[in-house]
Amino acid sequence: MPTRLETLLELALRTSTANVDPFKDDLKVDLLPYDLITQLFRILTIDTKQEKDYRVDPTDLHLSGLESFSFDYVVKWPVSLVVNRKALTRYQMLFRHLFYCKHVERQLCSVWVGNKVAKMYSMQKSRWYSAAFALRQRMLNFVQNFEYYMMFEVIEPNWHLFQQNMDTVSNVDDVLVFHTDFLNSCLKDCMLTNPDLLKIVHKLMMVCVTFSNFVQRLSQSTTVEAEVSRLTKDSSLQGLGSSHSPKDDVKKKAAATKVVSEHVDHLVSSENFERTIANFDSNFSRLLLDMLDKILDMSSRNYDHKLSNIIYRLDFNGFYTERLEAVTAQRQASGAAVSTDFNSAGIQTALVKLSYN
Repeated sequence: MPTRLETLLELALRTSTANVDPFKDDLKVDLLPYDLITQLFRILTIDTKQEKDYRVDPTDLHLSGLESFSFDYVVKWPVSLVVNRKALTRYQMLFRHLFYCKHVERQLCSVWVGNKVAKMYSMQKSRWYSAAFALRQRMLNFVQNFEYYMMFEVIEPNWHLFQQNMDTVSNVDDVLVFHTDFLNSCLKDCMLTNPDLLKIVHKLMMVCVTFSNFVQRLSQSTTVEAEVSRLTKDSSLQGLGSSHSPKDDVKKKAAATKVVSEHVDHLVSSENFERTIANFDSNFSRLLLDMLDKILDMSSRNYDHKLSNIIYRLDFNGFYTERLEAVTAQRQASGAAVSTDFNSAGIQTALVKLSYN
């Protein structure tokens, strides 16, 4: 474990209200060598063909620090009877899920801040960015509403219910039952017990992060930074020994804006940029529709309407409903065509048999 992480955790705890907590030293930092999906199978203790399809050798994973970061806690007896290793692993899964979502939201917000420089461009030049702006806002809307759903529609109500149940317990067995029910409900409604849904959510987050990195590289070009730095340095050298006026700042800003505008206009007006944004949009829309379709299917089959709340938040204006209906109609048409082909083949087989008889 990197000593720097432990030092930063201790500094954060001792400079906050947690400094008076007698159990603050029991909180530890942990870097796990496996991803969230692998951890899910370890919790469910499944040993099926489906698990083998998802399972990856830890040596083949190239996890970043943000993906592997988690907390651990040293639980002493008799609390360890309730907060055992399996319960701690469930807490770790919830934390890692929320933590990575917050990281993705932060990346997209950084893109939004960086895109504010487009205000300096002319209307003709900034229009190339419109598709990227719209996609960024759709991604940010998805991530923020997904976080809101998990925190305020899943975890908080279940926590209040757990506290109410704890007021009625009479023995340790009741505590174990209510605590396990609380964790299982949180994991289930946060889509952490369904490998298919979790895999789609993970892919959506990866698309958002890749898109953020692409746009940030575009807006933070080293060539532009060097040119602006050169202009600033030249203007400051020329200003030595002479009075500095506000007009000089205006000219310097105008020159820097011109350099940035010409560079960005050259990049985004190319077909490669437009094609890349279209690919991001296609992948994000396809995965999001796939997730919403699976949630609708689960809600209708299992009569579980808690998951459908996220659909109401993401599809508040019916934008995705129209696309889902088109996908459903296409699927039904394909099924009808297959059924027709099957029936035709059956009829032909029956006619052949009759002709031989």
